[in-house]
Amino acid sequence: METPQPWTRMFESEFEEHLARITKLHKKSIRNGLYYWELVYNWMTPQERAKLDEVNPVLPNGRRRHKIHQMLDKETKKRLSSHLISVLVLMQSANTIAELRRLIQRRYGVDQPNLFDGWKLE
Repeated sequence: METPQPWTRMFESEFEEHLARITKLHKKSIRNGLYYWELVYNWMTPQERAKLDEVNPVLPNGRRRHKIHQMLDKETKKRLSSHLISVLVLMQSANTIAELRRLIQRRYGVDQPNLFDGWKLE
């Protein structure tokens, strides 16, 4: 997508409220952006990220001219929206960001620890 779409809400207030609860940051804190990247935008494909960096590059101040979701095409937005719902469900069960990360890892099978690591089985 070459031009930004009109601003629309991508993250429901419930997502923002749960994120604030588990991070202990105000829901409008700029530091929450790191969690949005970790929990949602890191799930973009390398091609989608490259396109985003091309059409909406990071400025010298570390921000972007447009909101990230304004620059996503419909397919990417649809795929990320379903992922966002899954993360929200997990967020409702988590009490800390570390617990949320563990739940996401369990849900998606990413970096699953081996249950027998450290055991001396022979």
